[in-house]
Amino acid sequence: MRRRKRRILEAATKLISDGGIEACTMRALARKARLDVTTLYNYYGSKEEILEALRRSGARKLERRIGSLEETEPIDRVRAIVDLMIGVRESPARLARPINLPGPRRRPGSGPIEGVARTHLENELRRAAAGGDLVPSVDLEQLALVILGHAVVWLPLWARRVINAEETAARVGYLVSLCLLAAATEASRPRLEQQMIESQDRLADIDAALASAAV
Repeated sequence: MRRRKRRILEAATKLISDGGIEACTMRALARKARLDVTTLYNYYGSKEEILEALRRSGARKLERRIGSLEETEPIDRVRAIVDLMIGVRESPARLARPINLPGPRRRPGSGPIEGVARTHLENELRRAAAGGDLVPSVDLEQLALVILGHAVVWLPLWARRVINAEETAARVGYLVSLCLLAAATEASRPRLEQQMIESQDRLADIDAALASAAV
């Protein structure tokens, strides 16, 4: 059973990556996975169930990547975790877009990928507070939710092709910098201010390029 499920998800990944979500019909998926349609429905009852399985697979992939991060400082790891969660420049766009849209029975931000990110963000924010980078009064769980929320807001816009991958990463990075700076101690403020300026400059360059292209 596990082998067949893996084969189905590999086939779905290939179909969506090559032709978009529209190409991943249940009949096409059955052919690609070398199964009859009835057998396929025994494993996954709908396309949304397959997308949810791909989201869970993405969460496991995110967990592995977070475990392999080279960054050691908690603030740097917070930013790196958000970058990994976005991941739009590392994934085939046609596959990443449907995965980054919330499922129909779930509120935005409550999926498996966001769950993994939230757990690790909270852990790193606790380390940052213990190390004197964040003020003691800050609600770390709420801060993690706010940071996560910025990605949750912008990723569906990228998934719907409203903005591109570079702009998504830049806007989320800038907002994460603002969140961290708002909770920073005097000792960590200069470094975080520099990171915010770098994010601001990057976003300004993107906005200028977009304005120029629109003329």
